[in-house]
Amino acid sequence: MRKFALSLAGIALALPLLAAAPAQAQGPRVWVSGTGDDGSPTCSRTAPCRTFAIALSRTGPGGEINCLDAGEFGQVVISVSLTISCAAGTAAILAGNNFQTGITVTAGATDVVTLRGLDIDGQGSGMTGIDIFSARAVHIEKCTIRNVRAGGAGGAGIAIPLVASTVFLFVSDTVISDNSLGIALDSNGGFKVASLKNVTISGSTFDGLNLFGSNVYVNVTKSVISGSGGSAVIAQSSGNTVNVDRSTIANNAFGLSAASGAIIRISGNNIYNNTTGFSFAGGAFIQTDTTNNAGGSNGGAQTPNASLAKN
Repeated sequence: MRKFALSLAGIALALPLLAAAPAQAQGPRVWVSGTGDDGSPTCSRTAPCRTFAIALSRTGPGGEINCLDAGEFGQVVISVSLTISCAAGTAAILAGNNFQTGITVTAGATDVVTLRGLDIDGQGSGMTGIDIFSARAVHIEKCTIRNVRAGGAGGAGIAIPLVASTVFLFVSDTVISDNSLGIALDSNGGFKVASLKNVTISGSTFDGLNLFGSNVYVNVTKSVISGSGGSAVIAQSSGNTVNVDRSTIANNAFGLSAASGAIIRISGNNIYNNTTGFSFAGGAFIQTDTTNNAGGSNGGAQTPNASLAKN
């Protein structure tokens, strides 16, 4: 299940090809349009550019890229603090050929990246929708990430690969559908801390939310994870902690899975119709309070193995 980490090599080769053109005049806010022209020296509102990559080269650190109208604006590598903000669904990024990645984030340790209103389509063969190598924080809001299925388990809607930096990930009001893996979080040092709110992860060929490495912590609130061929949520390493509350976990091969040393805490959830409701290795804990609903609808292990105290 670590195949997605192999995308590091492919991304490294692709970075020179995806890098933005040499910087010209830079401003705090620039625009792209489906009928824009990448020859524009400023990407201004009256002379918008055609692609995110060129618009980024016209944007100063901490700046913002906006969309004037709908279009397919191309893949981009983000290495500075930046906001890309578009009306939901108007900004398409296709990442289907040659195991491509829609957005690659290689920002600095103090940089914050915000991605809003994007529609990333892997077209059945993309490697990753959004691949995060480094940043202080990445915010993904009102986006759609779909059809990323390269290399079997290698394709992920959102991924933090096997890197050593600490990264905070915030995903809200976003649909992640029909990918090999919905969200895949790995770590080779530092901490990976993710918060998901009002997120739908559906139709994953393998897992909906997969914590590969140690020191990965996730909070899931008011979300839906369904239709996974593997686990809705799986914590694969000792020290992983996942808190799931007020969410729906339904129609997956496995609902919640924990490896030895991992902890999954659940409260106020609807956990229905999973082939196996709960899977836990020796030394793993799935902790529950009295507010979860299952209705006897799950197969396999139908109850968690530890209690969660309520204050």
